[in-house]
Amino acid sequence: MRCSFLTAAALAFAAAGCATSGFDKLYPGMSSHQVVEAMGSGPSRAQEFPDQSTAWYYGEDRCVLMREDKLVSKATSEDTTSIDVGVVAVRDTTKALCAPEGYAAKEKREQEIDTPFGTYRGNIDPSAAMKKVKGVVTGQEAPADEKQEQANTPAP
Repeated sequence: MRCSFLTAAALAFAAAGCATSGFDKLYPGMSSHQVVEAMGSGPSRAQEFPDQSTAWYYGEDRCVLMREDKLVSKATSEDTTSIDVGVVAVRDTTKALCAPEGYAAKEKREQEIDTPFGTYRGNIDPSAAMKKVKGVVTGQEAPADEKQEQANTPAP
């Protein structure tokens, strides 16, 4: 019994090692050819900058910054859950952004509300949503002078 448990644990560990994504294998100094080989394909889109560097985006959640055919840095989207009450969850995501130093780049954020009636995506203020949810739970209304934007686009 003990041997079969150890064998199962070893197989699970080996499988987890194989499941590492190509993005996790990227490191500064890799050539563009090595990046494409590790990722299994080229980027889904690219953005060029005047200093001859290029941001390669793999979807909306991962990017690498290339300069002189070398990987300089990489970034991923970061999720934070602002509210999770079981039935309703609000998630705030900072999208992956790659830009060389000295270039002002506007941070992209997206919020997502999961409800039993569907998922809504858009730009909402998580603190305003939290106040509104607390008001519904406690029976108190939020102050009228505060703006409360709500996502109005249901996700597909």
